[in-house]
Amino acid sequence: MSDESQKKGEFIEPPNFLKMKVGTGGFDKQTIKEAETAVQALGQKMYEQWADKDLGRMREVFDELRKTSLDDPNGVQAMLRICWDMKGLGGTFGFPLVSEITHFLSNYLEHCLNNQDARISSAVVQPHIDALYVVLSQKIAGDGGAIGRELVRGLETVVLKTGARIGGRG
Repeated sequence: MSDESQKKGEFIEPPNFLKMKVGTGGFDKQTIKEAETAVQALGQKMYEQWADKDLGRMREVFDELRKTSLDDPNGVQAMLRICWDMKGLGGTFGFPLVSEITHFLSNYLEHCLNNQDARISSAVVQPHIDALYVVLSQKIAGDGGAIGRELVRGLETVVLKTGARIGGRG
């Protein structure tokens, strides 16, 4: 064998400039965990206030729609925005029932907006608003147990009967 074939490759490690700037410190994992717990607790308390306010706005918009026209696209869009806000934060702060209820309601409202033949019905919207009120006023966290699951099944059935789709179902 020649000298050339016996040489081994040389590995060159480039300098890590970011590590040089940051150093070797880092964050204490316990401190991070405590901060996350504090943020979650504060967020949950704040979410309850936000959700109550959102539900109040939803009721106002729906009352206005009932007085004028249930199918007013601007009013329906306003309700949709409220649904999306509540849906997005509900699961994050321990209220997955709020997220599910608003998911069903938003799918129904979108269905009505996007289908010329579909009309908004109080018989579909009002039970969702009532369910949100119960969940929030009773501070029902988690899935609500057997009663929560039954409530969700009932609302889902009502929405599916309208022709709206829910997450691929319907």
